Amino acid sequence: MHRSSENIRAEVINLFRRAPSISIKFNLLFKKLHLNRNQKAELRDILHDLIDEGLLLKNGKNYEMHRKTVLMEGTIINATESGYEVEIRSRTGTERITVRKKNLQTAMTGDIVQVSVIEFADRNEKEAIVEKVIERAKHRITGNLEFSKGRESYAFMIPDDRKFSKDIYISPKNLKDARPGDKIVCEITKWEYQDLSPEGKIVEILGKAGEVETEFKALIKKYGLSKAFPKPVKDEIRELIEKGALDITDEEIRNRRDLRKTVTFTIDPPDAKDFDDAVSIDVNNKGNYLLGVHIADVSYYVSEGSELDAEALRRGTSVYLMNDVVPMLPEKLSNDICSLKEDEDRLTFSVLMEIDRKGNVVNNEIFKSVIRSKKRFTYNEVQEIIDRQKGQFLKEINLMNELHKVLYKKRLDEGGLDFESQEVSVEIDPQGNIKNIKPKHRLDSMRLIEDFMLSANRCVTLFIERMEPKPPFIYRVHDKPDKKKMKELAYFVKQFGIILNPESIRSLQKMLDQARGRIEEYLINDITIRSMSKAIYSEENIGHYGLGFDQYTHFTSPIRRYPDLMVHRILTEILKRMNVKRMKHYRQVLPDICKQSTDKEINATWAEREAVKILQIQYMEKHIDQVFSGIISEVSEYGIYIELTENLIEGMVRLKDLHDDYYILDQKNYRLIGRRRKKAYRIGDKVRVRVVKADKEHKWLDFVIVS
Repeated sequence: MHRSSENIRAEVINLFRRAPSISIKFNLLFKKLHLNRNQKAELRDILHDLIDEGLLLKNGKNYEMHRKTVLMEGTIINATESGYEVEIRSRTGTERITVRKKNLQTAMTGDIVQVSVIEFADRNEKEAIVEKVIERAKHRITGNLEFSKGRESYAFMIPDDRKFSKDIYISPKNLKDARPGDKIVCEITKWEYQDLSPEGKIVEILGKAGEVETEFKALIKKYGLSKAFPKPVKDEIRELIEKGALDITDEEIRNRRDLRKTVTFTIDPPDAKDFDDAVSIDVNNKGNYLLGVHIADVSYYVSEGSELDAEALRRGTSVYLMNDVVPMLPEKLSNDICSLKEDEDRLTFSVLMEIDRKGNVVNNEIFKSVIRSKKRFTYNEVQEIIDRQKGQFLKEINLMNELHKVLYKKRLDEGGLDFESQEVSVEIDPQGNIKNIKPKHRLDSMRLIEDFMLSANRCVTLFIERMEPKPPFIYRVHDKPDKKKMKELAYFVKQFGIILNPESIRSLQKMLDQARGRIEEYLINDITIRSMSKAIYSEENIGHYGLGFDQYTHFTSPIRRYPDLMVHRILTEILKRMNVKRMKHYRQVLPDICKQSTDKEINATWAEREAVKILQIQYMEKHIDQVFSGIISEVSEYGIYIELTENLIEGMVRLKDLHDDYYILDQKNYRLIGRRRKKAYRIGDKVRVRVVKADKEHKWLDFVIVS
């Protein structure tokens, strides 16, 4: 097939962009492009033009990307589940630059490296290439142990982390009695060249690969989590208990507003033990709502600079693994002392808001308090009271539901987005096996708490923003989406008859409304979320695009999120008039705390997602050969991803299992299309599939299409 000069030029540019470090001779480039002989002269002309334009340069006989190269030092970090970045620090701040896997050399996460930074002349992007590993971190990797089947007997580990594409060689002296098929933790001892396999030694045997308990142990190791707390933290807790420092004294109660007679209660999932927040409500003589949001005062117990504080910062967040939790704080605090348990005195930080009938906060107070929760409700219990109009604290719950609807409408009217992202609920028996998986429906009782927490978080941020001089603070920020991604989203939803103006948040809101109730609703929501920027923690306020708020923070979950704990600390000092020295201190430490908290949140998200996958695959083992209805959630060069409608479990129909044609990926149109018959499989299509394989070790499900 003859290609036009424009197509050849585009292919040349894409080749160099995909591999910016490539240095290639003319004949090899010609072969890579699969051109006809009579197109050689055409290719030379194109290369000559690209050199004149400054996109390429000729180094001897080799063609290379024209780039401005700077050598810098940084640390390799995990950026996404499939990619890496190098974090480079300078006097002006921290910068993160993409490193492609093939440009890592032998560098791994945590290594300090020297990189050359490529700045592209034709687009505002950078890439880094590792030139040298300066200092190795200690690398421990989980995976499955296998033995060679050839003449030479040797062992190797296949890593769980798919980003790590090399098997790890293990010599007989480092096997530690492990057997084939064991799930192990391996420490890398030597890795000199990217093309060779690294060498390692076994440091721990976790159990038989594929067993759910073993896979969960491996998951915890893989993501650097630990349920156990270090000895210095345990010692510190014991010392605090012995000193009575965890007891609530009469003196401390006198220093706070006493709300123990106020009707407050908690509303949480049924399996929750760490109750961060309680709520109260009343109506004043003006007819305005008086909403109280009362948050566990964790900062009273976790002092800055303590062992507890250092470990909480290191963990960053609690991680919820379906049937288990890796807490940010020891259970003595998270599930007992700080938790707002029913009928127990608890120290809190309260936000009391006067809200008019249009949802405007006309007045608010932020103060330290002591409460005594009158009831521990679950979401389902509160929903039942709303639906049946019968039950404990009916008056308060009705007022809360009424206020929630006012606040929700106001938020949408102001441009906030409401994503119906679908989660699953899992029933697990006492042995840890899954009884059932089904979609989790968002109840009004859940929305109610969401809206109250949003209001409290916003009030706290506005309180800070109105101060002169403005103190240092942690914001929860969400940048505007990338214009290119929004255009792609508009093109995607057009196939469902939805018109999106990619530059209008109102149009985005309308799109989500139009998708509501349709079978592809959650798919559209998921792709919309993927098209948007990620919310992060920052010491600089740029607003929260998704919520439609100019000011926002996280204040309401200090038991399980470190930024909330820091916000409490800062507020405490501000209420006591923070001095210049402390302001300077916070300005120095907050950038690192924000980065650490964001990184740990991302890490927790990956771990939680993988935990769900392990249990889903265990569940689907019982359903081999059964047929399910599903929707195509993604297409790739390897096959079609299908999400099952009844339980949201995702699996793949591999390209090799589509026997009726040779299918080609049409990425622009989100579809696979048959070369001969032109049959297409596109995102959003409904299909019927049969389950053919459930692989717990590799965490994937194989489906085949049922006609």
